[in-house]
Amino acid sequence: MAAVVARQPILDKNKDVFAYELLFRGGDPTSDNFDGDKATARVISSALESIGFKKLTEGKPAFINFTDKLLKQGIPDLLAPGNVYLEILEDIKVDDHLLYALKTYKEMGFKIVLDDFIFSENLISLVELADFIKIDFLAIRGSARKNIIETCQKYNSNLKFLGEKIETHADYIMAVNLGYDYFQGYFFTKPEIIQTRESNSYEFSFFKMMEELNKEEPEFKTLEEIVKSDFSMSYSLLRIINSAHFGYDVKSIRQAIVLLGVDKLRKWSLLYFLKGLNSNKPDILFKTAVLRANFAESLSKYFCDDKSSNLFVLGLLSVIDGYLDRDIKDILEEISLFGEFKQALISREGKLGDLLSLIESFEKLNLKQCQQYLAKYSLDYNTFSRKYINSLEKTEEIINAFENY
Repeated sequence: MAAVVARQPILDKNKDVFAYELLFRGGDPTSDNFDGDKATARVISSALESIGFKKLTEGKPAFINFTDKLLKQGIPDLLAPGNVYLEILEDIKVDDHLLYALKTYKEMGFKIVLDDFIFSENLISLVELADFIKIDFLAIRGSARKNIIETCQKYNSNLKFLGEKIETHADYIMAVNLGYDYFQGYFFTKPEIIQTRESNSYEFSFFKMMEELNKEEPEFKTLEEIVKSDFSMSYSLLRIINSAHFGYDVKSIRQAIVLLGVDKLRKWSLLYFLKGLNSNKPDILFKTAVLRANFAESLSKYFCDDKSSNLFVLGLLSVIDGYLDRDIKDILEEISLFGEFKQALISREGKLGDLLSLIESFEKLNLKQCQQYLAKYSLDYNTFSRKYINSLEKTEEIINAFENY
């Protein structure tokens, strides 16, 4: 059975990663014969052993969806209580058997999470047991988002509240002000404020570097001057070129630039600048950028020919507006990026636009939409999932490398 494993970060009020929601599916979820219970049970018991729990969650807790059937069958017994939060689906049928199972799991150390929660009196017994309640910000609007907190706290004052499908900073700020404790959604990849503003010196160097690198024939002398103007950048470049990965013994910036070549220099400089721009952004934004870059690069043969290095850059640039808090169109004009890359980044047009849409649908755990793209480009679940896991490993390696420079 083909396995799909996806994860989505859950952030705290400081925008630090608190946990990851893990979604496990086997086979094609759009098939008439698809059995979600059997698929989830089989994938949890097998995929976690082969992929590794720590690799998926980076040592953070994992939120995992369970149906009443899986809970009653004892599937959570396969998992470590301290690392797993049991998400109870919104359509669950409450009965004595289920309540007994949840009480037992809670005594074992599992946390209980009510997913896509809408209050009704028949759910009070679950509210009393729960540790977390998740509110879908697309389904619940206005004053109801606050009323749910006030109502549920009457029955359980220790509850924590998680706003999910938080896709904009406006929703994030609203959730914070309403008293939510945790947040799930890709609001952190979007610009906080889009407006005309002056760039600081660091951003100015970024734009100069990208503009030169995106020319048909970049001038090495100009690139050398830009790198030399930033001591930290010079140091980082020399550390990279002299690392075990490349195995050189280089003392000259010009020599380092020539040895790396334009494609690798474009990769490195983007990583360098994004890491620096990350100082006032959540760490998960940099991880998301690097993961998208690795994932896009790994899928290059399905979406283009001989452009794997450029697809790495495409993945990194897909969140550049979130870093600079500016309109993506204006940013791409300033770094002289045109053609299919520009259309893919702005409006998700063409094959490369489909690639970004595929990655984003997978990030958001929208597997039905994901399957449409997989079918369009003749990608099977096994291959896709394997490339995602490999991309997670590469991402961890890159992030660890940059933390040491």
